Formats: sequence, C-alpha cells, structure tokens
Amino acid sequence: MKTKIEVAATALAVCAMSSAASAHPHVWVSTKTEVVHDAQGRITGFQHRWTFDEVFSTYAAQGMDKNGDGKFDRAELAELAKVNITSLSEFDFFTFAKVGEKQVPLNVPEEGYYLSHENGQLTLHFTLPLKTPLDARKEQLRFAIYDPTYFVAFSHAKDAAVTLASNAPRGCEAAIEKPKPQSVQETKLSDLGEAFFNELGAGSDFGAQFASDVLISCKTS
Repeated sequence: MKTKIEVAATALAVCAMSSAASAHPHVWVSTKTEVVHDAQGRITGFQHRWTFDEVFSTYAAQGMDKNGDGKFDRAELAELAKVNITSLSEFDFFTFAKVGEKQVPLNVPEEGYYLSHENGQLTLHFTLPLKTPLDARKEQLRFAIYDPTYFVAFSHAKDAAVTLASNAPRGCEAAIEKPKPQSVQETKLSDLGEAFFNELGAGSDFGAQFASDVLISCKTS
C-alpha cells in the first residue's frame, strides 16, 4: 500500500521528491481562478491556473524536453498533464465548494487541460465543472482550494487571484476571506513530525485551517 506521501506525490505527477523533505508542506502552489458562468449568468465551474514552485517544477519536468531545445512546449507536457488530471481526481482536485453547509458536487475535467512552463515553473490549466449550474443571485457559493493533509500548500496569487467571467451577472463579486491568524498561529508545524502527517486519514481536514475561503455573492436590487 502506498504511503500518504507517495499518493500525494503521484497526484502531482512525481513519485520520490518528498523523500528528502522533513517537514510539511512539500509542494507550494500559487493559484488563480476564474469563476465560469453560462449565458444565463449561472456559475458552471472554476477555471484554475495552478503554478508550482521551482523545485517541484524542475523535478516533474525531467525528461520532458523531447526535442532537446531547452524548452517545454504543450505537446511535450501533454502526458504529464493527463497524469495530473487523472491522479488529482482521487483528491477532488483539492477544490471544496459549498452552499451553506451543503457540498456542491463537481465533475472531472474532460478536455482543454494542459501544462505550460515559464520562468522555470510549471502551470496546470484546467476547468473544473459543477455538476449542476448554480445561480449566485439566489444562493451564495463559497469555495476553497487546499490539501486536507497539508502535503501541498496552496495560496492565492498576489494579483487577480479570483475573478468572475466577463458574462457574470452585474452586482456579483468574489471576496477572499483569509484564515483567522490566531487559528493558524496555534498550529506550530515545527512541533509536528512526519509521523503525525502520515497518520492523517482521508477524512482529515488539517489543511483547511490554512485555506482562504472565497465567497461569491450578488447584490439584489
């Protein structure tokens, strides 16, 4: 049976990078998300753009430069992108959406996902669809991107981290709610060894305390 670290690494398309690491997290990801809407103004999904740290990117891209030109084009990274999408499905794509206390079901991305490489970093582009379109004018949608086991640390990009599609209804907006400082400070990662993280099960929600919630709401006239 794979260890938790091995499974998480597989989900991000690497198998052994974490062996030398001694504390969580092991991978850092900067996220940008566009909330996708349909012609009726309903939310239909999340268009994610996840940029991985340079160390992870260098490891994951080894051997991918097939033509030896020193660059990684979309075709060369296509197989790696497919592995990412296939494996990430086991982890619900680290995307958790709710209306009130009710979980919003998501579908698996079908086509259009890809990896790009720029300035030494890999970026995974994919759209995660909702199973059923949701009208934020009637129901407030809240979502967060995080790894429950905190193997991967997700953080919003500094600029335009969350945007709404251009056809979003007028009066709708996305507000990022950062985690409460006191809750994060209470958890001293330096005091927790790898044994603690290896014991975190599938139902663990340890990483949620480090996640920023995004609230999608619309003003009604």
